[in-house]
Amino acid sequence: DTLSVMADNIGAAIGEGPLPGMYVPPILKRWNDIGRENPMDRSLLPLMECLGSITVVCGMNYQPWAVETFEMAMSTIEGSMLIISHYNDISDVDDELADPMICAIDLIDGLIEGLGSNFATLVAGSARFGPTFPNLLQQIVAHDIAGVRISAFAVLGDLARQAPTLIEAGLPTLLSEAISSIDPMHPAVCNNSLWALGEICVRCGENAGPLTPNAADLLQNLIPLLMG
Repeated sequence: DTLSVMADNIGAAIGEGPLPGMYVPPILKRWNDIGRENPMDRSLLPLMECLGSITVVCGMNYQPWAVETFEMAMSTIEGSMLIISHYNDISDVDDELADPMICAIDLIDGLIEGLGSNFATLVAGSARFGPTFPNLLQQIVAHDIAGVRISAFAVLGDLARQAPTLIEAGLPTLLSEAISSIDPMHPAVCNNSLWALGEICVRCGENAGPLTPNAADLLQNLIPLLMG
């Protein structure tokens, strides 16, 4: 918690020079140690939140630990999804059960913000999760739990800004899920899906081809919001 507050308030100064090498490896070691026993241990939640703040302020200085962090976050997401998949009725899932997945998604978003366009290189450098990342992104934007979709759309929007090549192949599905989440009855999900759609539209620029198949549905969902 202290490191998170420092990252949020002091900013880039805590990520300069050799400083991250003093505190990042012990944090990752603790994650590994606890994760081996129970990857869903709730004591890992503030640890992942802390790393999410650190990755943003460290920027490229976080690269030595980026792949390890990415793979641990992906492993947490996959483990959480597997546990939740055993429930026949999603309404039976306690919100707290999804917290590790949400924190791990937020951590990946921190990596995207911190590494910028280099995040695509990081994903390509992960033999374990690089090939499955685009498919996992499609799964989390369509997840039944609202909190997961809120974080997933934040990732989608930042990928559109920073590493658009990672969403190109799955764009039709991603657009469809984002558009279907434009629902003012769920404002947090709606806001993030709209923001992600806006970032995708900006990235497409004059090349509207990828948007054309979904344009009518997008307008049909936007007009009622604009009309109030």
